[in-house]
Amino acid sequence: MEVGPGLQSEGEPEIDATGAVVAPGFIDCHTHVDPSLFWDPFCDPSPQHGVTTVLAGNCSLSLFPLREDFRADAAALFCLIEDIPPAAFELGVPWSWTNFAEYRDVLAEGGLGVNVASLVGHTLVRWCVMGDPAWERVATADEVAAMCEILDESIRAGAYGLSTSFTDKDHLGRFVPPCLADDAEFEALFDVLAKYGAIVEFVPNLSGGTAEEDIERMARLTGPRGVISTWNTIAQTKRAPGRSDRFLAQATEIQAAGVRMYPQSTPRPFDLRIGWDRSVMFNDLPESWAPVIRADTEGKRALLVDPEWRAVGRTEWDAAKLSVLPTWDISRLRLISVTRPENERWVGSTLADLVAERGGHPSDVLADWLLENDFDPGVVASGVSNDVADEVADILCHPATLIGASDMGAHVNMFCAAGDSTLLLTRYVRERSDMTLEAAVHQLTGRQAETLGFNGRGVIAPGNFGDLVVFALDELSWEQDGIVADLPGDGTRLRRPPGGYRHTIVAGEVVQTDGVLTGARPGGPIAL
Repeated sequence: MEVGPGLQSEGEPEIDATGAVVAPGFIDCHTHVDPSLFWDPFCDPSPQHGVTTVLAGNCSLSLFPLREDFRADAAALFCLIEDIPPAAFELGVPWSWTNFAEYRDVLAEGGLGVNVASLVGHTLVRWCVMGDPAWERVATADEVAAMCEILDESIRAGAYGLSTSFTDKDHLGRFVPPCLADDAEFEALFDVLAKYGAIVEFVPNLSGGTAEEDIERMARLTGPRGVISTWNTIAQTKRAPGRSDRFLAQATEIQAAGVRMYPQSTPRPFDLRIGWDRSVMFNDLPESWAPVIRADTEGKRALLVDPEWRAVGRTEWDAAKLSVLPTWDISRLRLISVTRPENERWVGSTLADLVAERGGHPSDVLADWLLENDFDPGVVASGVSNDVADEVADILCHPATLIGASDMGAHVNMFCAAGDSTLLLTRYVRERSDMTLEAAVHQLTGRQAETLGFNGRGVIAPGNFGDLVVFALDELSWEQDGIVADLPGDGTRLRRPPGGYRHTIVAGEVVQTDGVLTGARPGGPIAL
C-alpha cells in the first residue's frame, strides 16, 4: 500500500471518496465461515458491511485435521453445534484434505472475497489423535505429544492458533473433547502457541455456572507463557443480572496482572429463531427437549405425547435458569408463523399468551404447539441477550473488551451474524454517541490487528496490505435479516441486506460497490 498526497495513478482504478471516510478494512474475529466459503467464496454479505478479514475455526471446531473414519461424524458435529444444514455441508464441502496445509491449498483455489485466518480446532485435534476415547478420558503423554505435533505443523503452515471449548455438546449430550483435557494437555499445547506467538480462543461454560473458573484456569495457563487469548462472549442479559459486570471486573483484574486475555463483545441483540431439527438452544434441557430436536418426525411425536417425557420436561424447564432458551421469561418466545389455518390467530402472540389462555406448564403448552403445527412452527426467542442498549454500550466501551463475537457463518437459520460493524456505527456512534467514530473504527480494525496479530492490517500505512472500506456515516443502515434459499441443496439461511458502504477493497481490489459484489476474489488464506 502507498499512502501520501499527490500519488499518481499508473493505470489503477480511481475511487472518489468525497465526503466519505476511508478506513482500514474491518476485521471479524469470531466466525464459522470455514464450510460456507466453499459454496460462497465471497463471504456474502460480510464485504457489504465493510469486512475484509475474518478469523475462522473458533469454538474448538475446524475442518481439519481429519481422519477418514470420523469425517461424517465431524461434519455432523459441526452442523449440530453451528446450526448448518447438513445437505449444504454434504454437497458443498469437498473434504479432499486431512491436514491444515492441504485444507489451506484447497480453500485458496480460485481466491476469496475476504482474507481468512484459521484456528486449529481442539476438538478435531483430540479426535484425530485419540479416536472415540477423545470423548471419554484424559489423554496420555504420547497422545498429548501427537496433538502438539499436529498443532505445530499447522501453525508452521500458516494457522493462527488454537480454539477450544468448555460448553458445547454432541447429539448424545456429551461435552466436546476439550472438556476432558487436563492441565498437562493444555500446558503442552500452549507451549506450542508460545513458540510461534500464536493465539488461543476459548468458550467458557456460560450456561453451566463454571465460566469464571474456566476463565481463571485459562489465565493461569496462558499468562506465564505470554500466550494471547480471547473468549466468547460478554453479553448483557436479564436472566443473570450483574453477570456482565462480574466478567468485566474479572477481565480487568486479569489484564492488570499482565495476562493478555480479551473477552469479546457484540452490539447485536440476540433474537434467535428456533430450529426444530437442530439447535443448540436446548442444550440445557438434555433429557427432554434436546432429544426432541434430534429425533425424526415420528420420534418427535412419540416423545411429545409421552407422559414420562412431559414430567421430565417440566422439571428441566423449571431448573434451566441460565438457558439460552428463555424458560425464565416465556413472553420472549414469539410465535411468528404456523402451519395450519386454525392457528393463524396466534401469529404475533407469545408463548406466555398461549399459556395464559390454555393453562398448564409452559413445556407442555409448547409441546402441544409443536404437535398442532406439524413440528415446524415459527418461534423466535426475542431479546435473549443484549436487549438493553445502555448496558450493552457499557460493555462495548469497556477497555478490557474486544468488539467481535459475530458468529458469522453459524446458526444460519437462527440469525444473520453479518453486520455487527454496521450496527456499532449506526446505533452506538451515530444515534447514541456512546463512542466516537474514530474509536469505533479503531475497535473494528487496529485494535483487532494489534491484539490478535493481524500484522500489516488494521492501519492505513505505507507497506501495509491494501484492505480498505469507504463509507459515509449518514449513509449506513442496519436492516432486519430475511430468509434466502441459496445454500447447496436449496437450503435456507438468514441474510442481512447490505449496510450502505460505498466500497470495500481487499488486497487493492474492489470486492463490493454500493452493496453489490463485484465478483473479484483477491482474498484467501493468510498466515500468522
